[in-house]
Amino acid sequence: MTLVDPGPGGIDEVLADLRWKFVQRDVIELEPGRWQFLPGEPSALIVAEGLVRLEGPDEPEDLAHGDFLFLPHTGRFALNALSEARVLRVQLAPVIAGSAMAALPPRVLLTGFTRHAPLAATMMQHLVEECPDPHGVQGDRVSTLIASMAIESWHDRGCAPKRWLLRVNEPGIARAVAAMHAAPGQDWTVAALARVALASRSGFAARFQAATGLTPGRYLTKLRIERAQRFLAEQEISVGSLARQLGYRSETAFGRAFRRHTGRTPSQWRRAARGPEVEPATSAPG
Repeated sequence: MTLVDPGPGGIDEVLADLRWKFVQRDVIELEPGRWQFLPGEPSALIVAEGLVRLEGPDEPEDLAHGDFLFLPHTGRFALNALSEARVLRVQLAPVIAGSAMAALPPRVLLTGFTRHAPLAATMMQHLVEECPDPHGVQGDRVSTLIASMAIESWHDRGCAPKRWLLRVNEPGIARAVAAMHAAPGQDWTVAALARVALASRSGFAARFQAATGLTPGRYLTKLRIERAQRFLAEQEISVGSLARQLGYRSETAFGRAFRRHTGRTPSQWRRAARGPEVEPATSAPG
């Protein structure tokens, strides 16, 4: 079980940990009654014209002109044109698959997206129809921004299920988790976390594991590595400085923990996450 801070900053933490890589783009044009079966990869779609019915990965849902759909997880789906329709689609791939990804619902549906979030809708339209080369850094950043703006709008408009970000029902354990998220570099011992939770040391570790599925130590390591992934992708910070910032006594210890969790060294992961600065131009969608 994974956790996200349920406090006021919960949605900010989710968005900060989400980064997406642009994979491909499509303009889907359908005649009435036609079906379009799509691969089950994460996708963002805007209905530019007409009316379509989404089949999968949940209950069928009708989408009209201006509606936006974000499918953050894998799972096959299809579009059934109820009228002549035109749909813009961007296929994405998550850069980090951690707690933030686990918090996302199967789909994020926003009606009237072009009216409520015109900037995001404009960026999506530009990325699909006008951007000469969406591959590489520019496409990745725009894709991440579109997805983040959509999730934030979905949350702010009250579309998210009640207590969506809350994964711990026990207040004491929730306080300990929030403290770890606020300061992952601190030397969090079981005794220190038990004090935050206002619990006895003897029973705290068992209660923590029952609530989260992880021991306090494993949860802290997972949190630190996910935070490190974000810093390595977004900031020009040395591996040694990052190791100290996240509470590791040496760069070697940090490197071992990072590789055990991700299968790569911090430097290898940074290069892969950022990708090449320049990519060969690709043809515009036809």
